[in-house]
Amino acid sequence: MRKFGIDISRWQRGMDLAQAKAEGVEFVILRGANSCDKDSCFDDFYAQARRWGLGVGAYQYSMATTIDEARAEAEYMINTVLSGKQFDYPIYLDCEDEVQKRLGKNTMDAIIRTWCDALEAAGYFAGVYCNGDFYRNYCSGAELAKRYTWWYAAWCKEEITDYPMHQFGGGTNLVRSNIVAGHVCDQDYCYTDFPSIIKAAGKNGHSTDTPQEAPTTPSKTVDELAVEVIAGAWGNGAERQQRLEAAGYSYADVQAAVNAKLEPQAPAEEVYTVQSGDTLWGIAQQYGTAVAAIANHNDISNPSLIYAGQEIRIPN
Repeated sequence: MRKFGIDISRWQRGMDLAQAKAEGVEFVILRGANSCDKDSCFDDFYAQARRWGLGVGAYQYSMATTIDEARAEAEYMINTVLSGKQFDYPIYLDCEDEVQKRLGKNTMDAIIRTWCDALEAAGYFAGVYCNGDFYRNYCSGAELAKRYTWWYAAWCKEEITDYPMHQFGGGTNLVRSNIVAGHVCDQDYCYTDFPSIIKAAGKNGHSTDTPQEAPTTPSKTVDELAVEVIAGAWGNGAERQQRLEAAGYSYADVQAAVNAKLEPQAPAEEVYTVQSGDTLWGIAQQYGTAVAAIANHNDISNPSLIYAGQEIRIPN
């Protein structure tokens, strides 16, 4: 499956979500807070999404640099933003701020775990958002993605289906127009049926009188199950094994498929559109590579001559 969605905040103030739905949007991920500051458009966008039958998730832009600050951000999100509302998609921690890039992987990993565990303890389906650079270099993304659902950002032409959700474009969009309902916004493809998983589990403000377990007779492929496991639908460790086997599935086969999907793979090639005033040196610094590597990869004979609108392929 694949659903098309957008993630928005006060930067899209005034967006008409009825028009967005008419243009094909199926879900929205709303910024709930910038650290411990509630987004001024959150309540309006939430009400609109509910009115027009769009799936809803939320995220918190994190600036936490310590475990205590991560815990404080989680408590603010739970008590001030999420309380009293229902969400069909995960609640994400947005990790990308420059202050967090100076922390080191161990500290950043601890911040992510603290925030996600606090959300889960409060009954929410927690996940993490970041781009490929942050995933590889500033946290243990491949390891953490085995535990928490991941929303992966890479603005590129190719779909990245290795993660439950892919943010494929924003201000730069190589797949479709970057405008939805008259506003430039980030855009996403979701490959996991989060609404069914979350509602069945009674998470994110949903309740269920009778917890829904997996079907008692095998009805899903190993690949489908692996995607659900990665999204967090079958629990962890011994619980995961017990639930899969009780449902008639081979735990060994499913776990092997999960491990194969989570094997580190070469990231999709990113494409950068040159803006006025850009230099190849600056672009290389932004992506953590060398001028010569970019020049050779793009057959640029004179690194001093690039122009606005030129598409630069970033070597992996």
